[in-house]
Amino acid sequence: MSKRYRLLFALPALTEVRAGDYRLIKYARFPPLSLLTLAGMTPTERYEMLVRDEHVEPIPLEEEVDLVAIQVYISSAQRAYELADQYRRRGARVVLGGLHATTLPREAARHADAVVIGPAESVWSRVLRDFERGGLRRFYRGRSAGSAARVPLPRRELMNPLAYLVPNTMVTTRGCPHACAFCYKESFWGPRFYEARPPAALERELATLSGPVVFFLDDNLLADRRHGRALFSLLRGSGVVWQAAASLDVARDPAYLDEAYEAGCRSLFVGFESLSAENMSRQAKHVNAATDYAEAVRRLHDAGIMVNGSFVFGFDCDGPDVFERTVEFGVESKIETATFHILTPLPGTPVFDELAREGRLLHREWPLYDTDHAVFAPRRMSPAELERGHRRAMREFARYGSILRRSLGLPAPLKRIAYNMGWMKVDPLWSAIIRLGLMPFAREIFARTLAVGTRPVSLSRRSQEVSAPALAA
Repeated sequence: MSKRYRLLFALPALTEVRAGDYRLIKYARFPPLSLLTLAGMTPTERYEMLVRDEHVEPIPLEEEVDLVAIQVYISSAQRAYELADQYRRRGARVVLGGLHATTLPREAARHADAVVIGPAESVWSRVLRDFERGGLRRFYRGRSAGSAARVPLPRRELMNPLAYLVPNTMVTTRGCPHACAFCYKESFWGPRFYEARPPAALERELATLSGPVVFFLDDNLLADRRHGRALFSLLRGSGVVWQAAASLDVARDPAYLDEAYEAGCRSLFVGFESLSAENMSRQAKHVNAATDYAEAVRRLHDAGIMVNGSFVFGFDCDGPDVFERTVEFGVESKIETATFHILTPLPGTPVFDELAREGRLLHREWPLYDTDHAVFAPRRMSPAELERGHRRAMREFARYGSILRRSLGLPAPLKRIAYNMGWMKVDPLWSAIIRLGLMPFAREIFARTLAVGTRPVSLSRRSQEVSAPALAA
């Protein structure tokens, strides 16, 4: 009988340097899908597997394991390296992968027996084979092309069932057809790489999910209309409601948005990034530079789709007035929720290279590259002004008065208020919710809230009239 190995898949927590406390942010709401997916590619006859997410539970340093696979983000790199070093001292072999390890593989290799560069699906079986033979290579380079079709069913039973608000997460495409200068995507997947998984694979995975809420974690789920409509056909009538990310060009096609809503779409994460068309042109986000933001939000709302906007401060055209103007736009447009970020030059991106050439990087302390700290010298304000303005914008947008103004005057205002409260006010309670075992109740409340319709009455009636003959037939 062949030896059976113990394999730990670990996601280190992002840490707040000054406080030393783990930051929950969005990672406490979703399970580590990438690690669960790799577990799905690992032979169960030879491996006993553990999946641990340090945002919701401790990493079991006291347990004996033979192999450790750690996913590394830039602001968790310090913690990832600490864990890797400890496990190696205990005799385990360590494999590092993910965005940061792909971008700076030689840095990661100082703390690992092997580093996976890029998507791991095409090389994972080779990594395991080399580990079993005692001959791990220093680097393994995964191929982007064809990787989408190799995605197995994730081993969701290995995640903590009481820890996550949204346990059902999926990826249906890889990459993004846009090539924004500040985005990590290009260094991981390659320029303009975009590939969809086969519809049969999506149908098979959807059938394994339990519960009415799904979050699609694609970089740009709706970029390809053909793929989007194939997904809609699988979701329509299933009772599933879902959220995803999309670029602003999706709002140019109201009929496509209607189809998304009918298939269960209730909210989209949209990268507005900056109100300045010049900023967006300089960042090669041309779709934004050519889009009327207010009209795009109106079209999304007309389709019944809520908007989670993403905004970035610190581009070269941004002055001290950018914070107030951005919050005002979000409130006036009645954007349901929003995340505000400080421009962070991530290694491997054109922005990082440009700021490094210009001598504007302040340091390379990766834990501070978390979109909450100014790690470079802005053109039109000081780093301290950028950080203060960012904090002020977050506070102003999350005020109760702001929530009311953004919710009233739209269909289902109580739903929008409840959704805002849950998404923007509950963060301090997540640890207690997880610790007390209350996540199933929070999950039920969230699902019920998300399922409430948000279409204007006239549009809902029109949709019912269109479908009535088919029902009668």
